[in-house]
Amino acid sequence: MRRVLRWIGLGLAGLAVVVVFAALGAFAASEAMIRWPAAKAPVRLAAARDVDAIARGKRVATLYGCHDCHGADLGGRTFFDEMPVARIAAPNLSLAMAHQSDEDLARAIRTGVAADGRPLWIMPSDAFSRLTDGETADLIAYLRTFPAKGGLQPVKQIGPVGRLGVLLGKFRSAPAVLAAEGHAAPVDLGPQYEQGRTLARACMECHGLDLKGSATTHAPDLAIAGAYDPADFERLLRTGVAAGNRRLGLMSEAAPGRFNALSHEEISALHAYLKARAEKSS
Repeated sequence: MRRVLRWIGLGLAGLAVVVVFAALGAFAASEAMIRWPAAKAPVRLAAARDVDAIARGKRVATLYGCHDCHGADLGGRTFFDEMPVARIAAPNLSLAMAHQSDEDLARAIRTGVAADGRPLWIMPSDAFSRLTDGETADLIAYLRTFPAKGGLQPVKQIGPVGRLGVLLGKFRSAPAVLAAEGHAAPVDLGPQYEQGRTLARACMECHGLDLKGSATTHAPDLAIAGAYDPADFERLLRTGVAAGNRRLGLMSEAAPGRFNALSHEEISALHAYLKARAEKSS
């Protein structure tokens, strides 16, 4: 019996060693994927500093939710805190921008690659990649109006569940998402709907580059917008309240702060495009 127990003990000890080494191996592999330098695409861009450019940039920042993650003063904040998945803070841009060129900022915004080559995480560069050079320059001009203040935000922490997601390709950096999905786009319905199609870029962060929905954000295919009449659609975008006085989670939280930047005519153009898109796909 003593010999049996001894062998059981040795077996358990061996299993423990295997588990420890497997865990260390998984950690090392995920850490390499998290920190692996991304290719830095060449960027040629210089932001203007005039009042009109700043005003246009403020509109871009509003529609694309820059302040939602980085805060009203761009001081950054922890916006994802769900351990054992991850704890991620948006950086203090008011401090970071002082050491970055316009090209560095444009690359980070549109490709998800930091100035030092690090891949950014939970940065919606897939949506921002659709910004034109002019829109990107205007956005940078606006962001640079904020004075440096506050301290550095905590370094991101990826928990064991998050690291497993990294290894399985379920939790990806911004450049990885862009490489895998960057080819997608909303359907082109012709010149008469082009304004609405362009405005729909502001919906891509949650609803996907092709507006067909996202498993990550649980946002639906925007074909659902075709069921809204123009008045209810505008009410949803301006107040976050859906038809039937319903609340729609993240949409209800984000819509008022973002889409009040749109005029009545722009919301009408967006609705017309989404309705025509829904009819085409039905």
